[in-house]
Amino acid sequence: MSMSFIVACESGKRKIAEILLANNEVDVAYTDEKGRTALHYASHHGYLDLVKLLLDAGADLDYEDHNGETPFYFSCLQKQKQTALYLLEKGARTNINDLQGNSLLHLTAKTGQKELVDKLLEQGVPADLENNEAETPLLIAASWRNKEIVQTLLNNGANVNTTNKAGDHPLIVATRAKNPVMVTTLLENGADVNHTNHAGESALLIACYDTNRALTNMLVQHGADVLVTSKNGLSPIWYACANNQKEIVGMFLDKGIDVNFSQPLSAETVSMNSYLEWVESASSLSMESSFSLSHTYSYGGESLLHVAAKNGHLSMVKLLLERDANINIQDESGNTALHYASSAGKKDIVKYLLEHGADVTVVNTREQKAIDYASIKGFNEIATLLLGHHSPQPRTVPLAASPATPPAQSISDKKQALLDLKALLDAGILSQAEFDAEKTKILAM
Repeated sequence: MSMSFIVACESGKRKIAEILLANNEVDVAYTDEKGRTALHYASHHGYLDLVKLLLDAGADLDYEDHNGETPFYFSCLQKQKQTALYLLEKGARTNINDLQGNSLLHLTAKTGQKELVDKLLEQGVPADLENNEAETPLLIAASWRNKEIVQTLLNNGANVNTTNKAGDHPLIVATRAKNPVMVTTLLENGADVNHTNHAGESALLIACYDTNRALTNMLVQHGADVLVTSKNGLSPIWYACANNQKEIVGMFLDKGIDVNFSQPLSAETVSMNSYLEWVESASSLSMESSFSLSHTYSYGGESLLHVAAKNGHLSMVKLLLERDANINIQDESGNTALHYASSAGKKDIVKYLLEHGADVTVVNTREQKAIDYASIKGFNEIATLLLGHHSPQPRTVPLAASPATPPAQSISDKKQALLDLKALLDAGILSQAEFDAEKTKILAM
């Protein structure tokens, strides 16, 4: 019969519950297989009249089920405000945590129940209680976009720069939630705009992840560092450039970032040499066999123009050159943007760089020019562009004055000669010095 009583209370059937109680046929302390009493279920559904009836009949106000949850917790969980306020008025315990360590303040902050948050704070519940993930109610409210709750917690002494186990603080959480109103509130209350989590990510970098120009601009206006680098080597300016976020890169440049800003020299050559070796040796152009360009941006001396060229973003290359980027800037490996565009088969970028004065004679640390990589990789059209740019313009002279000269070597002949020469070098027949001397002769023909 006691189970029928629980069912009646869960269903809101007050008359049946009254009859069973009047006939002394039930025990209000009876629990089901989950350890829950009739009061749990009546509170869960917000049946205030049944709650009053059960309390008058001697139900335990603070009885915990197998998860440690009380009737008051249930009423808060289901946003049954009137029932929750009544239970609180009757003296319900407020120091209740669920299995995840969430307090009632966590719960009401998440669900946006401001009146209950106010009552709990008035009852002396600490504003900075942490759950098992080291999250405070402020972090919870920020992630769930509850601005009024956030302001209430801050007004009651909550730490605006508290962090969870991942190192995220409320500003990072609000940025990840794409909530400019929340971000503004936190900044106005002293949030650290340059705080980084355990992955080294700042709020600005996270805004760049989402291509959120409004939040990016807001954070920069409040002094966010656009050059701070995560543990993966990502910084906001680098990420925006690599992902072709023109408006955001343009905004960073407007804020005074040097268009020729480069990564510090590292004197680390392993990753650089592995890339150069792949360019020279790879024979297949399939996606599966392609070299994975490092997007950790760890190459020393790498500039924004290098990043744009590596990733094939012509519009970004145009933006940077319009802002007076050095077209021939070299990274630690000695490569220019033209080297990377040529080796990656980015014909449109190669053409644009040549039209804007890129120097085809620049050599890297392996004494290779951009044309060497285009030839090795078999990018015939790019090699033709580079050879055509290198060749002197023909001159018209009187026939009588023209000495007998051998016919000029065609571009296709030059390309084949270069490939044959490279094969001899790879086979060990020619030394590097001999290869360079013969290559110079071919290009001069």
